[in-house]
This record gives sequence, structure tokens and C-alpha cells, in this order.
Amino acid sequence: MRNLTSTKCAKCGACTVVCPIYQKTGKESYTARGRLHLFTLLKKNRSWAYGDILSKCLLCGACADVCPRGIDVPSIIRKTRYDFPKLAGPLHFKKLLTTQILASPHLLDSLGKLQKNLLSRIPRESGLRKLLPFPESTEGNTTTNSHSLSEYKNLPNAHVSYFTGCMALYLSPTISSSTIHLAEKATGNAPTIPSGQTCCGLASYSSGNMDEAKKLARRNIRAFSDSLLPILTSCASCYTHLRSYPDLLADDPDWIEEAKDFAQRVREFSSFFLSRIDQLSFAQSTSPPRIFYHDPCHLRFGVKKIHTAPRRLITVAAGSSPLELPHGPRCCGQGGLFSLAHPTLSQQIQDPLLDEISELSALQVVTTCSGCLMQLMEGAKKNAVPTQVQHLGILLHELLEL
Repeated sequence: MRNLTSTKCAKCGACTVVCPIYQKTGKESYTARGRLHLFTLLKKNRSWAYGDILSKCLLCGACADVCPRGIDVPSIIRKTRYDFPKLAGPLHFKKLLTTQILASPHLLDSLGKLQKNLLSRIPRESGLRKLLPFPESTEGNTTTNSHSLSEYKNLPNAHVSYFTGCMALYLSPTISSSTIHLAEKATGNAPTIPSGQTCCGLASYSSGNMDEAKKLARRNIRAFSDSLLPILTSCASCYTHLRSYPDLLADDPDWIEEAKDFAQRVREFSSFFLSRIDQLSFAQSTSPPRIFYHDPCHLRFGVKKIHTAPRRLITVAAGSSPLELPHGPRCCGQGGLFSLAHPTLSQQIQDPLLDEISELSALQVVTTCSGCLMQLMEGAKKNAVPTQVQHLGILLHELLEL
């Protein structure tokens, strides 16, 4: 029996226009239309070539966003990856290892300590720094780390809970310290940070490891079950995935209602602080900085698009509107584990974005997606783009009036 979702495809080609992979390869098999056709025809004897096609998808959601028949192609791809994980493209072991690390707080904490020790021992001018897969923002002094965050557990007067995400907790604690300070200014009290939280599970979900993704979802729901406070997260990708927990656990009667309650409490970073902008006071600069805001695909596409909030927030904080690309927002090519499996293709997608950012003469590039942030930091360094890349929360914290 054929996949009924796949047969709905009208073969109109709207997906080909917006697909970053097709734009770089020109291969029909890498479009949503081509993949759906492939999934419908092939039920047996699936080969490595099939796995390659399955793997070469950013899961950005652009195809689903423009599909006139509303086909959720990313969900179909994830399901197919779950059914055939060993065929999900090259570097399967490396991708599997990455998802396991993200799912383990102890491993992540160890990596964070290793990173800090390495950076402190390597001279700033050393070329070895350019080879380390760590974002530049982790080099500065920070007031927060995975251990000191324990003081924010179960705060009785908190008005919001904070889901940190892996990057802000382990790799770039400046993000979490900035977010905590902003939340305290915006709500009047420091946020509470449940200690039982873990990786949101997006990496496992995208790779097709649904069992691991569900396990992580249940752990996070349980961690935030002690209160009914809104749940703020500083990562756009985490926000999108946390909101999808009801779909992920739809077939689990013991957790579906809790998943729905949890998802309704999740708040996106820029929308949260924009709604409390009157509580934040920013020091207006006589020479407004040239800031470019990068739209994460997870916020650009989907049911609840978030485009205006970060721009309004930057305009109020910096005193000028952020710069815009001449042809609209672009994908950075990170795509979670995609950049790990297909680094060359990932860079080919990223390069035009960096070229356009350079032409804007932007002094700062900001975003709220952890994956985009690491991708843009690495790309800017590799391509010698003279601009600072950092999280939007760090920029807002720097602009706060003391």
C-alpha cells in the first residue's frame, strides 16, 4: 500500500524554487517532489544512494511552507529515517555519536570543561584556535556556568522558567547569563532553572531516533512540572521542538496531555522580551550600530512564523532597524546534523549568505538559533568576514542601560 501522504503531491514544483539543496545541486531527486516520488516507489532493496538522498535534506521546512496541498515533507523524511536509520546518509556513526552526546548532560558538561581548558592554554594568535569547533563567544569571561546555575533552582518568586538548551548551558554560558539578567530586568525577579532539564531532543528527532527523542521530551516535561510558569528558551530551534512535543508524544496516552500543557507554556525569546519591552531600558547610541539579524529557518517557516518581533526588539534596543538582505532571508546551511554529514554542500549554501552580509557592511550579526550561531561564527572566521557574530541576547544585554 502506498503512502497516502506522498500521493497527494501535485508535482507542481513549488518546492523546487525554495529548496536550498536543489538550488545548489540542480538534482530533482533532492527536491521534496522527487523524494516523495521515491518514497512512494521504493519499498524494498533500498541502497546507499537512497540513503544519500534521504540524508541530503536540511529539514528547514521551506517546502512544506509553500506546498499548496500542505504536505509536511520534513515529517515524512524523519519517519523514513526512523525506519531505515542505517541508510540515512554518510557519517552515520558520527551523527549517532553527536546525538548521544547531546542527550547526555554529563558528557556535555565534560566537553564544556575541556573546551574552556583548551582555549585557556592556546595563545590567541595560534592557528590551532581556528581548528577548534568552539564559538568565539565562549572565550570571554562569564558569570554563569552549568554549576552556578544551580542557585536558580526552585526560586519561589520567579515569574518565568528558563530552558537553557545545550549551547547556552555548556558551550557558551554568556548566552545564559545574558538571558538571566534580561529576564530579571523584564519580570522583576530572576528566572527559575529546573535542574532536571536536558537536551530538547531535536537532533535525535531529526536523525530519526524517535525513541531517544521521546525519552528526552518526557524528561523535560517532568523537569518543568513543578510549576505552571511560562517557559522561556534562548534557542529558536529548541523553542520549535519543545512546542512540537504534543505531536511527538501523540501516541502516548500517559504523556499527551502533559505534553500539551508543557508546549503551551513555551515562549520564544524575542517575542517574550518584546512583550515586556517597557521594563527594559536601553542606552541609545549616538552612532547606531549596523546590525544584521539572521532569521532561523525554524522561525521563518511553520504554523507560527516569527519575523517581526526580533526586528522590533533590535530597533528599540539599538535605535535603528536591522539591515536586510536584498532578496530576503537565506538559510545558513547548518541544518542540525546536515552540516556534519555534508560539510561541502553546507558551505556552498552558506557562502552566498556571507557574501551578502559582507556587502551590507554589517558590524554585528545576531540570531537566536544555536545551530545557526555556530555555523555563522565558523563561516565568518573561515571567510574572514569582518563582523561580530553573537546571540541576540548578548547584544541586548550589552545595550542595556546600566
